[in-house]
Amino acid sequence: MCNLVARRNRYTRWLLALWLFSVPVFSADAPALPDAVTMYAGQALVRSAPGSLLRVAVGNGKLVEVRVLGRRQMVIIANQAGDTSLQLWMRDGSRRSIDLHIVSGNTDQVAELVRTLLKASKAVSVNTVGGNVVLSGVNLTQEDVAQIAAIKKVYPQVLDFTQANAVQMKPMVMMKVRIMEFDKSALHQIGIKWDSVIDGPGGALAHDFASNSLYRMTPSSFGGIGANGAVNLPLSLSGTPAFFGLVTSITSKINLMMQTGNAWELATPQLAARSGGTADFLVGGEVPIPIAQGLGQTSVEYKPYGIKLHIEPVVSSTGDISTTIKAEISHIDPSVTVQGYPGFLTRKASTEVNVHEGQTIVISGLVDSSASKTIDKVPGLGQIPVLGELFRSRDFKSKRSDLVIFVTPYLVTPDAPLNKALISKSNKLADEFRKTVGSDILN
Repeated sequence: MCNLVARRNRYTRWLLALWLFSVPVFSADAPALPDAVTMYAGQALVRSAPGSLLRVAVGNGKLVEVRVLGRRQMVIIANQAGDTSLQLWMRDGSRRSIDLHIVSGNTDQVAELVRTLLKASKAVSVNTVGGNVVLSGVNLTQEDVAQIAAIKKVYPQVLDFTQANAVQMKPMVMMKVRIMEFDKSALHQIGIKWDSVIDGPGGALAHDFASNSLYRMTPSSFGGIGANGAVNLPLSLSGTPAFFGLVTSITSKINLMMQTGNAWELATPQLAARSGGTADFLVGGEVPIPIAQGLGQTSVEYKPYGIKLHIEPVVSSTGDISTTIKAEISHIDPSVTVQGYPGFLTRKASTEVNVHEGQTIVISGLVDSSASKTIDKVPGLGQIPVLGELFRSRDFKSKRSDLVIFVTPYLVTPDAPLNKALISKSNKLADEFRKTVGSDILN
């Protein structure tokens, strides 16, 4: 009886062990193992071998771990990004080699995230290829290029095959520059010392020749001056209603001081640059300075001097203008010489401001009277355009005047009034040249 019970228990354990050993095979069919598998770090896959497994081996155990479940199934766990191989030996004597490619993140999730980030761009296409996120497209804007560069820093599996637009239509900025000499007493009257006076003169008159209770027509010829006062009037008034107001204007005061002899206009260049570009202006000259080279040779380097302007405008989406202005005034200093070659005195000013179209930026205090005394010691430098005229001024030599630079940016489009005015002016000059010389300028 005892032997029968013992044999029955032994048979039960054998059947239970056989059932436990065969559960992975008959419970759920895992996908077959292909020749190449792409995974992301942290992913675990259950795959079936082509036959009954005898043993397995991994090329790089730091990248991948493999655990066998039963006779044919295995769990592949990806630890970190990289490439390795998996070798399988079956009991029937066959062998199988599997290539494993491990990426740093879930490719599908990364692709979906990149699509969301680049949703605003119509020129970028996002696809997944071999565990990588591939970006393609042409004529990308600078904003698209900057955004893709930031995405690539976070997700190394992103491959960028896009092409930026080589030539982009950006807003053009026209900068009217006025280089002027002012009497120091008059300088306080144009707004440099804002709390001392009010700018002017200027005025506007708004008058209704006929009124009603529904609307009022405001002439566009006001140009914004005094128009607000006209709008604030009641719609229906008896008699001949009118509004008069005083406004401020730097331009009108400058022109008035020029008429009275308190201001002198030295140069009025107009510089143009597209948004993000640069514009440069130099009036002065260059001094050749020999530089010793090897083997007794000498080269010549030309040192520029005079008034230099460097302007970098950037136009926002709202039409505001952010401008970086670098102004420099330099002149020869014969009191400091090295082997007979003069030194240079330089004054620089750099500023970055945000302005609306038509607002004026003022830069002053770059030159003093000591500069004019130095110029007198160098023969011929008094003939420098703009700067030489300034140094020949008696008021400037006695420290009663100052050099002031006004920069006023304007947005320029083909239909802008400023652009039309410039085209009209150039056509008139061409016509005058043709009438005077008898031939076209370009001939």
